[in-house]
Parts: sequence; structure tokens; C-alpha cells
Amino acid sequence: MISELAKKSHEIRLQDSKVQTHPCYSKDAHKYARIHLPVAPACNIQCNYCNRKFDCSNETRPGVVSKLLSPAEAIHRFQAVKKRMPELKVAGIAGPGDPLANPAATLATLKGIQQIDDDVHLCVSTNGLNLPEHVDALAELGVHHLTITINTLSTSIASQLYAWAYFDQQRLRGLDAAEAIIEQQLKGLSMAAKAGILIKVNTVLVPGINDASLPELAKEIQQRGAFLHNIMPLISDPAHGTFFGLEGIQGPDETQLNAARKIAGVDMHQMTHCQQCRADAVGKLSHDQSCASQQLDASIATVRIAVASSSGELIDTHFGHATEFRIFDVSENNVTLVETRDVEQYCHGMSHCDDQPLAKHIQSLNDCQQVLCARIGIEPWQQLEKAGISPSVEFALMNVTDTLKMLAPKSPEMEKNVIQEVC
Repeated sequence: MISELAKKSHEIRLQDSKVQTHPCYSKDAHKYARIHLPVAPACNIQCNYCNRKFDCSNETRPGVVSKLLSPAEAIHRFQAVKKRMPELKVAGIAGPGDPLANPAATLATLKGIQQIDDDVHLCVSTNGLNLPEHVDALAELGVHHLTITINTLSTSIASQLYAWAYFDQQRLRGLDAAEAIIEQQLKGLSMAAKAGILIKVNTVLVPGINDASLPELAKEIQQRGAFLHNIMPLISDPAHGTFFGLEGIQGPDETQLNAARKIAGVDMHQMTHCQQCRADAVGKLSHDQSCASQQLDASIATVRIAVASSSGELIDTHFGHATEFRIFDVSENNVTLVETRDVEQYCHGMSHCDDQPLAKHIQSLNDCQQVLCARIGIEPWQQLEKAGISPSVEFALMNVTDTLKMLAPKSPEMEKNVIQEVC
């Protein structure tokens, strides 16, 4: 049974504004909206109940999106939606892969949003495989809410739920994959709870496979500090192309789902209003507006560009020799200098380039969509692209302001019309 101390702690947390204004953590927060930003395409686990290759604009289920975004595009989408949706309180990353299998893009997006809106709740949904190594970074960025999908504590059951896991630079299968997944999930849960992050555990209910193991799971996650438990039904339509769907494994009916929640509810408070949202969901739980948000993308006319320049007049500095970057917000009608960011020079000639300052260089630019410089090496070019930032040297020695005006984005009316027709 849930201890009296645990009950009291839960009741106190229910009064927390971080709970009362997050629609997934409180069913009474239905008047608030959330946005999921699809910046994480790669996944490190192949679940037998998941297929992320199929998308229908009228379909709501995890793992599907209509358009992947770079961190800069995601930040712009957030800003555009926030202007039109003041009830937006949560910015989350839930895929379409796993956010922590795409850490550079995920952390860059979270940091960019935190810098422009410190009132929004930052939220991440992960399978937990890479969670332990990123807990500190998430906590430092101010991530308030974390969802971890944990389906079982049994390695034999987990081997039926997961086809493989990519962990520690190797692809694991069977019991090896199952053991790594469960160990990392529980370790990450404990670490995140100790870091003060509010944790919801998702569990996909697959009748005949993991239903009998739910009491043990609920007890374990309660002891490790989870706040809420969300048992979700397996989506088993064969049209989705999942392994379980093609094998004819059926999801639970309402009676089975309620029974599972009742059993697990002995040890964990249960969420019962989950909508199994898309990875690009926008709006209130009862009214998804993800398609409308794509119309906003077409009207976004601001990009953030970093410039390596010795004086601010010409693009004349090698990326590796830069000790500062000028950060500009560029729109169709305006070029605005946001700030000048100091960095540590990482390259001091052919024989001495330091990886650590390079990483700091890239981290300092993680809210930018582009970086302009006179020259750049292959390694930093590739690292920038991995972080979702486009480097360019084609404007070397050109005037900064003139170049930025030339790069100013437009608002294509044709694209708007196409999106409206599709939606």
C-alpha cells in the first residue's frame, strides 16, 4: 500500500503550480496548452509496439510527426505559437525518436526556449536508456517534468517487448538488451528524482505479456520517487505496421485497462486522461492543433545567425580562431544585434586544436540556425551540423549587415496555401 508519508508528499505536490498548470500531470489543468517540438528523429530502442514511419495528419499517437524541425526552427515555432496561444505553459520534446538519443538537438532546443521564456515548463519524454548521463544537464536547464517509459522490471518480459537496443556503442538483443534497458531506466529514475525533477512513468499495457508484472513495477517506481504512473493501452492496429500489430497481438479493452490501473494504483497514483499524443502535438489535450502550427511555421520570418567577425563590419574570422561571435536576429525587415558572446579560441595553428573549447564554441551557439565565418575545418563543420546549425563560408570578407539582409527569410504565401489545403 502507498505509505501515509508518500500520500502526504503527493498531496503537497498536487498544490505545486508545476503540477496544476501541466495538462498531463493534472486532469484539472485542461485549460492549459502544451507544445511538442519534433527535433529528435533517432531512437536507440526498437520497441515491438512502435512504428515511426507512418504518419497521417488526422492521427494522434506517439512517434509520428508531419515535419522534423531543427532546434532553431523549433524555437521559432514555440515563439509563434506562444504569441497566438497565451495559455501555452509546457514546451516538451517527445520524439519522434528518443530525445536523449539526440542530445545535442534536444539540449539546444531546451536551452533556447529557457532563454526566451523562463516561465514555461520544460518537459522531456524518454525511454530512459541514455537518461543517467543527461540528468545533470536536464536539471541545469531547468527541466521541470520528465516522462520515462518503463514497461517491466523483468528481463524475460522486456526481451519480448524490445527487438534491440543501441547502448554503449553496440547493438544489443534479447536478454542483453533487456538488462541494459531496465538497469538504465531505474538508475535514471532515481537520479532524476534526487535532482528534484517531477517524474511520470509511462507503461504500455500489452495483455498477456506485461500485465501480470505491473504490481512489482508500480511498487518499484514509487520507491524510487516517481510522482505519477500512466498505464497506456497498446495500439494494435495492423495498419500501423508494428511487430505486435502484424502478429495479431491485441491491445487491452476498457475493462482490462481499468483493472491494470486499479492493481498498480495500490502503490502508484494513476493518470487516466492520457491522449497518447503525437510528437508534434500543439494545444490543449482535448483539441490538438499540430496542423495549424505548421501554418505558423510558414509565417515565421526570423532566424538567429552567429557571425565570426573581428570588427563587426566584415565576415573575416576563422571559426577556430574566433574569441567572440556576434549574434543577430534577422527578419525580412530588420537585422538586430542581440549580443556579443565571448568564447575561448580552440585552434592555435595546424598542430594545436583543442576539442574541449570546440565543444564550448558549439554549445554557445546552440540557439542559432546559422553561423557565418571566413573559414572552418571539417570537424567543426560536422559538429555544427550535428547540433542543427548550418555553417557557411561563402560570404567570407563580405559586409556583415549586407549579407544578413540578403539571408533574411521570407514568408512564402504559396507555402501557406499548400499547408492550409492539406490541413
